[in-house]
Amino acid sequence: MTILYFIIALSILIIAHEWGHFIVARLFGIRVEKFSIGFGPKIWGIKRGDTEYKVSLLPFGGFVKMSGDEVAECDKTDPAAFYNKSVGARACVVAAGPVMNIILCLILMPIVFMLGKSEPTFLQEKPIVAAVRADSPALKADFREGDLIVEVSGQPVETWKEAINDVLIAMNQDLIVTIDRNGQRIDKEVHVEEVPDGQGGYLGVEPIFFIGNEAVIDMVHGDSPAERAGLQVGDTIISMEGEPVGDWTDMVAKIRKSEGELIRLRVLRGGETIEIELMPEYNEEVKRYLMGVSKDPSKRDIPMTTIRYGFFESITEGFKEVGRLASVTFKVVGKLVTLQLSYKALGGPIKIAQATAAAARSGLASFIYFLSFLSLQLGILNLFPIPVLDGGHLVFFGIEAIRRKPLSERIQGIAQHVGLALILLLLAFVSINDLMNIEVIRNFIDKLF
Repeated sequence: MTILYFIIALSILIIAHEWGHFIVARLFGIRVEKFSIGFGPKIWGIKRGDTEYKVSLLPFGGFVKMSGDEVAECDKTDPAAFYNKSVGARACVVAAGPVMNIILCLILMPIVFMLGKSEPTFLQEKPIVAAVRADSPALKADFREGDLIVEVSGQPVETWKEAINDVLIAMNQDLIVTIDRNGQRIDKEVHVEEVPDGQGGYLGVEPIFFIGNEAVIDMVHGDSPAERAGLQVGDTIISMEGEPVGDWTDMVAKIRKSEGELIRLRVLRGGETIEIELMPEYNEEVKRYLMGVSKDPSKRDIPMTTIRYGFFESITEGFKEVGRLASVTFKVVGKLVTLQLSYKALGGPIKIAQATAAAARSGLASFIYFLSFLSLQLGILNLFPIPVLDGGHLVFFGIEAIRRKPLSERIQGIAQHVGLALILLLLAFVSINDLMNIEVIRNFIDKLF
């Protein structure tokens, strides 16, 4: 079902993107020869007028083939050829694909709020500190119970959702967090650390760390220190080396600091306390020591709230959410470009497919929300000035408008090859990252090397 959900979502995004190119090309009188969903051998097709509409075997993309869309092949006497149109007309056709994805996002997001969007209740609550984790960035910065977070990086925040946004993408960086303590505003400089058992930054005051985060084992990985030591699903880790374990995150942090030394655990199993010894192993992929256990997020008893609005309010809230997601996207890209964020924080095709399936299983609203989010990402990223992407073509057209003549085919060809190489390299990296996050494959690779 994961593959089916992924294909459905991808097909919707591709149809919207290519339809944008198609409809604007037609508006400018450009002949469209083919409108294809997918690549490779044709599965189904029909011809209407000048255009062949078809579905191809490989569903990972699509294209619109216009007459004269290659300079060398363009018939200079054909008024319906792409390269015989003005620079402005060509730019509009190219930009229409990603713009249509953004428009699709703006259409879908209000529907989510009309259907009802389910999310953890605390995200809509005021960011009041209920507790501070031991040995956390917040504790080091002297956050206290009852503090109200009012600004993060100079931006006002009113809910935990707003407060958490910048923190998640600020791993190993300093943030200025303004709090209200008994009516007094205080600026705190916090060095954001990486969540010990996951990706992203954290302060140590987020409610998620205090809800259903007990150190209870939900999965024991095969051929791991935990399996060899006899740990079992359902075990609760009480202490390590005589030090009490507060919760799962605390447990992971202690393992991380073990430096591979033998650890003595006290474990609660079936009402009895037992002693277990194990030696954590260093994992090259995540660059830290692990003992081979996992927690299932779906088993955490987190109070959820369904947010639902009327028609006009849904439009307002939907547009606000699109703005928030766009802002986060640009911040993430900025941090990637400046090397403040690792590519390992990104998801490739496998992770996207898994997330799509998970969203679909969570209900129609969750699926539409994720589809809307993906459409926004596709629209924004396609507008980036990278050759082979739509944004790269827009750069070429901009240069042509300034020079009054296009760049040579040789220069454009070189740029296209460089851009394609960069895209394929990034795709390879994130795909490998996806594969290494699949337990069976990771264990197989570990055994090989």
